[in-house]
Amino acid sequence: MSSGSGQISIKKRKKAQDEKYLQTDSGEDPFKWEDEQAAQRDSSEDAEIHMDTCHEIRRLLAEMRYLRQSGQTPTSQETIDEDKIQVSLLSIILKKLNRLGQNRCRNARDSTTEAKAKVDSLHLQLQNLLYELMHLHKEIDKCLQFRSADEEISLVPVEEFYREAPAEIARPAVTETDGHQQYLARLEWEREQRRRLAETCKEIKTTREKTAADIGLKQEQLDSLLPRLKAILKATQPVQESLGLPLDQLRQQQDTARFLPRPLYILYVQADAYREACDDKLAVAVEGVLEEARSLHEEADAVDDESAESEQEDMPTEKRHRKSKTQKLETKQRKLFACHPLFVTLSIKCRDDSVLHLSFYYYLRLRIVAVKMTLDLDASVGASTVAGSDLLSKASLLAYLFPGDHGSDTPNPSNHYQLSKLRMNDFSSYTGEIGRAYGWAQRLCGLRFLERDHGKPATAMSASHMAETVKALRKRVQARLALQTQMAAFERGTVPVTADISKLFPAKIVSRITTWKSSTYEDFVALPYTAAHVELGFATKQDTYFIATVERNTGLCCKLI
Repeated sequence: MSSGSGQISIKKRKKAQDEKYLQTDSGEDPFKWEDEQAAQRDSSEDAEIHMDTCHEIRRLLAEMRYLRQSGQTPTSQETIDEDKIQVSLLSIILKKLNRLGQNRCRNARDSTTEAKAKVDSLHLQLQNLLYELMHLHKEIDKCLQFRSADEEISLVPVEEFYREAPAEIARPAVTETDGHQQYLARLEWEREQRRRLAETCKEIKTTREKTAADIGLKQEQLDSLLPRLKAILKATQPVQESLGLPLDQLRQQQDTARFLPRPLYILYVQADAYREACDDKLAVAVEGVLEEARSLHEEADAVDDESAESEQEDMPTEKRHRKSKTQKLETKQRKLFACHPLFVTLSIKCRDDSVLHLSFYYYLRLRIVAVKMTLDLDASVGASTVAGSDLLSKASLLAYLFPGDHGSDTPNPSNHYQLSKLRMNDFSSYTGEIGRAYGWAQRLCGLRFLERDHGKPATAMSASHMAETVKALRKRVQARLALQTQMAAFERGTVPVTADISKLFPAKIVSRITTWKSSTYEDFVALPYTAAHVELGFATKQDTYFIATVERNTGLCCKLI
């Protein structure tokens, strides 16, 4: 009975709880009432009720199972029916607790979302405030770093300001005690001074424009005068020709001479001065390609390296094959012997109307002057001789005009290193192509290579050697022409006897020259009785050798000259 009475008391208590949780005012909205219940009730108490309810349901189900297994009796059937009703009521309580829990979750979620939105709003406001704070810091830095335009103005010193500024601007009574007013007054005085300077500058500009207009008018007059002068010069050409005054040609020569290199210009000036003062049989002329010389002169005077590089960048690029080392070496060799486009020609007229033409070339890389020679013989000069054919040749005519000066070697010591660097032969191998670099030619052009300032043209040296060199050249040509005449007579077997040397010959001549021919240094040295002459230096490779055969009756005599 105790167990039965206990079960009845539990059922009554559960029934009372069910009635408590299930009762509601019929006039209220159940959903609203459940929301209020979810807000008012304690979730921990609902959790305990939920656990108790679940435990009670498990107990009732176990009891129902036990009664069914023990057998069907009327009392047990009533108990099972009551347990079913209690289980159903307890299930309703569980559903209600579940709805309350769902409402609490929804309310918590809504409150969490609302709180999160509020936090986001506050965070956004914080970010806006931080951005405004950063912007204010930047503006403050700008204000601190601000430099007014007046700070860059160099104002006059304070002492000079009070000394020069008028009283209405300086106001010493106010500005001496107030630094800000003093600074404003100094700025005002600076503005006044600049206004006066601007007026002065405007007046100067007006004067300059007026002067420029006057200059333009005079320039127009000069430009109109140039055609008139050209017309006058053209009209005076017949008069110049009749009087023997080649003024136009002389002016053209002088204009061309401006583009000569410095050594050739010195030669031209000194030779022309010597011709005008001492020797009217000497002619001086400047020849060559004027346009190339003008462009070379402009390139030398013009542009610096940067402008030259910019011009090369602007030039259109062309596809070119890469040159081999041999081709590059040949190009450098050709450039080494490049000469100036202009050259000076001296024409020396001799006593027998023969003319010696000397062309002086300046080589830019070698920095020396080379001479090319041609000789125009007069018709009165006798026929050439076989034995003396080398007397008037280009290699021997001017050789040793002065002692030791044969012209086959360069006077500039640096040329030997240039030739060696480019793997070229000795300088003497190229004299036939570029001419001979005589020492007297360098002196005429003012070039010195043995002194400390070698290679620099000297006008005084050219002037001191001009007369001596011209006389030596004329004397050499006349001597060689006379010697050629004698050689021709010797080949014919006759000895020309002039009146001044006739006393040196006997009245009766029994000997005669049968042969006369040229020889060589090797043939001379091969003879045993010439060794002493060679050892003493009387015979050298540079000398000219002849063999003569003299016959007297049946005797023959061979002579080496």
